[in-house]
Amino acid sequence: MAVNQLPELLQDLKQLKADLGFNGPSRASEEIVKDLQGLSPAWTGKFRNSWFIRASDGRKVGGAGQPGNAVPIVGPRFSGATARKASFGTVFVIGNSAPYADQATDLEPFRPTKSLPERKAKSKFQKFGVRPDGALRGDVDGVGNNSSSAPLDWFNHYSGTKLNKAVERAYSVRFRGFRR
Repeated sequence: MAVNQLPELLQDLKQLKADLGFNGPSRASEEIVKDLQGLSPAWTGKFRNSWFIRASDGRKVGGAGQPGNAVPIVGPRFSGATARKASFGTVFVIGNSAPYADQATDLEPFRPTKSLPERKAKSKFQKFGVRPDGALRGDVDGVGNNSSSAPLDWFNHYSGTKLNKAVERAYSVRFRGFRR
């Protein structure tokens, strides 16, 4: 290696540190949120747009909860020049700011409001039937006017293999083109 390539190598190492320690996990969080937005219930779109990413340094993106189609979230990033700010293995928290998030993720029984707003968002999944009192949001069966726009336990089924695939997608895209 020529001596004049040393500064370039050092810059590459700084960028690699930023990518492994901060940008990679940030991108993985984006992929997970994208998956969750696609799988989660859609009525007005507010729940899908309530997903957020919070970095351990306090930066938060997403979570506005606006109605309509899911809005992609872009997580915070560091460049190689600012890599010293990135701690290796930075923790990102993915959450949902909707007050009814536990119901929408089928972790609590569904408690409908007196009047549901008009349905605006579209979902690939749609099931109609009867939801017994005290049942979970996705527990719809038979013939009736209740509906579910995501399968029962969609959130629990996402963790594990599907979540790991989102992380793999994020890292493979980022490091595929690394120069060294």
